[in-house]
Amino acid sequence: MHDGDKLGPIVFVTPELGKWSTVGGLGVMVDELSFGLAALGQDVWVISPYYHHNKKGHTDYLHPDGIHHKDTMFVDVSGGVEIGVHEGEVKGVKLVFLHNSDVFPSPYPDNGPVFATHQVSVFNKACL
Repeated sequence: MHDGDKLGPIVFVTPELGKWSTVGGLGVMVDELSFGLAALGQDVWVISPYYHHNKKGHTDYLHPDGIHHKDTMFVDVSGGVEIGVHEGEVKGVKLVFLHNSDVFPSPYPDNGPVFATHQVSVFNKACL
């Protein structure tokens, strides 16, 4: 790939991703697209929640893939939330997972519209 063919950093922000949190087609699509673009030489990043429990009910499911806690950030939403930042690289894609067990208990929890609005607000601000 020539430098002129590079698009610059490509960042996907997604509520689900591949084997870590896919519930439906979105997680599969982002997974395949991000790995495909990285294989073509693009600089690809994906930011996603690190759900406290994945769809199988497991915790601590990122470590086997070399994704580890790197830092903690404070997100000023509704009085503030501490978010753990976990980072790693898989198949050339730089992965960033954001963790707080209260905000991200599991993919698509049925906790009502107030919770969903809070969750989306924290996730969006943390990504920025």
